[in-house]
Amino acid sequence: MSVTINVPSTQRLPDNKQWTNRFEIRSQSSNRIYTVAQNKKRGHFGCSCPGWIYHRKCKHLSALGLPNHEIPVSGRITFAG
Repeated sequence: MSVTINVPSTQRLPDNKQWTNRFEIRSQSSNRIYTVAQNKKRGHFGCSCPGWIYHRKCKHLSALGLPNHEIPVSGRITFAG
């Protein structure tokens, strides 16, 4: 699967040891802010929300057109601004 996501640069976060392409996304149902990022070794995207942590599936990844359940993704994240 290949995707391109456009994210405002104000939402960008620095990479860490395990994750790259990190950015913040606001919850659709509350004021919480979650981190979405791509795993450096396996290529899948993850989210810091409870849905992804406990079930490896969340509405935040789905809303971005990203697969759940740790399916690897190729493509790029464009940070605008």
